[in-house]
Parts: sequence; C-alpha cells; structure tokens
Amino acid sequence: MFVHPAHQRILHTFVVLGLLLMLVLPLAFLPQAPGPFVPLPGGVPKQTPVATAPPVPAAPPGDSRFLIVGLTQDEHRTDSIIVVQWDEARHEARILGVPRDIAVNLDRIGTTKLVHAYATGGIGRARAAVVKLLDIPISHYIVFSLPAMRHLVDLIGGVPLTVEKRMVYTDREQGLYIDLQPGPQVLDGARAEEYVRFRNDPEGDIGRIHRQQHFLRAALTALRRPAVWIRLPRILETAQAEIGTDLTKGQLLGWAGRAQGLSADAISAYSIEGQPVDLYDNLMHMKLSFWQPDPDDLRAKVRWLLTGITPPPTKP
Repeated sequence: MFVHPAHQRILHTFVVLGLLLMLVLPLAFLPQAPGPFVPLPGGVPKQTPVATAPPVPAAPPGDSRFLIVGLTQDEHRTDSIIVVQWDEARHEARILGVPRDIAVNLDRIGTTKLVHAYATGGIGRARAAVVKLLDIPISHYIVFSLPAMRHLVDLIGGVPLTVEKRMVYTDREQGLYIDLQPGPQVLDGARAEEYVRFRNDPEGDIGRIHRQQHFLRAALTALRRPAVWIRLPRILETAQAEIGTDLTKGQLLGWAGRAQGLSADAISAYSIEGQPVDLYDNLMHMKLSFWQPDPDDLRAKVRWLLTGITPPPTKP
C-alpha cells in the first residue's frame, strides 16, 4: 500500500507523542499518603479537551514546551500531568512528571489539588496552573485518554518486550489491575498500560524510569514494522478522534520533521520530589493529603527541564 509521506509524518508525530505520554503515566503516582478519592462537590462536569488556555509568553526560538495531560477512564480528571521540553540543539526530549496532588491556588476557588484544575476548568485552567507552579511558559498542550493509549498500542500490533519480573498490583479506586508474568511477550494495549503504570516497586522512581526507557526502546522498534503502515487509516482515525491538541496540521508536520530519528537515549525523565502533607482543600472543604514539593528539588528539576543540567541527587 502506498502511503503519502505527509501522512507518514503525521502518524509518526501522533504515535511518538502518544508513546511519550504512555511512558510517563507512572510519574503521576509518586509515593504519597494514601487516601480515598473524594468526588468534587455536585459532581464533575465533563470537560472538552480543546478548551482555550490563557495566553502565555512564547517559548524561545529553537525550544518548545508541551503540557501533556492523561485523563482517567471517565475523562473527568487528570491521571497524569507532564511537561515535555524539546531541545533543538541536542535533538532530545526531557520529560518532567508533575504530581497531581501538588497544592495550587485557583481563581475563585483558593487552595486545592492540581488534579482539580482540569476538572473545574478544562485544559485552559490546568495549563495556567502548571505554568504558575513551574514559572515557565508552556507553548502547547496535548490531552490523551487511557482508552486512546490502549487503542494506539493495539493498532500498531502490540509491543514486543521482555518483562523483567513478576508484576502484581491492584488499585480498585483507579480501576487498575496489574498481573504480568516475567519473560518475552507482546504487550497489547491493556498490558502495556499495566507495565508502564506499575508502581509497587522498591526501586521507586529509578525503577519506573528504567521501565519507561525499556518500553520506549521496544515501542520505537515496533513502529518500524511494515505491518504498522497497513493499519495507517485506523491509526490516524483513532489519533485524530481521541487526542485533543492546539497544534495545527502544519505544526504537527513541522514537529514530525524534528522528531525524525529520535532514539530512546534521547529521552530522559524525572519527577518532582517531596513529601505528603495534610492541608485544607478549599474546593473540597476538608483536609486532604497533598504532595508538598521540595523547593530546592523543584528549582533543580525546572532548571534541568530548560537546560539539560543534571539535577543533584535527592536529599536522604
């Protein structure tokens, strides 16, 4: 089947960006005090992923920053929040995971969790909150759902990968049931989600980052299979229907050209360290467990995001 080069580039962009999101889903689940999910007062209105964000300053020439938001199964809340920095000079991508339970101050609400920004104001409010937290401009956004992630993996025929150990974990509140056997196998969409979201690991963030990089290498190899292009129409249909973004087709083509040849070694990831703390949530009208970032670590991780300077080891 002949595939127009422009369509190939569009597909490459959607799938690579989708894979980036898949790889950083675990970064949203940092070690923190457990607590039951408390529904928002009066329920949560479903937000469309194309809400207009407040204007922010343009990124410097040659650099660009993307907010990528992964939604929960019901698409009412954010399952993961990350910022991706593209470094044109080094031809690499840096990924910063932003914990959902960090305290933010929202207009007409007050202090609440970052996860509530999208639930109460869509991607516009979510981006504004992350911009304020990190004190940097963010040029573009991508909104991705868990079903979309699973669909894309299934449509490319799965990802051959060697699972390094037995992985078992259950979180009924999130509808997450992980049961993976070790050894070589082809992960379909559901099992790929289990692999990248597994967090019951004594290695903590180091283990998660290792698995992210392992999955990325396998996924990039899988994308080169000729059979993937046979599924091109369905893949494009899925991506266009289930990914919300402010990027135009022209911008997607431009970024596709820059992303050509991106290797797994050119992608690095960190999360924001901190500790759990109980704070009063003005939206929920009660005390909840928040994630309080370490100020020094937050500054170091933002500097790394912008410059690539490796942050110092986390304080014991």
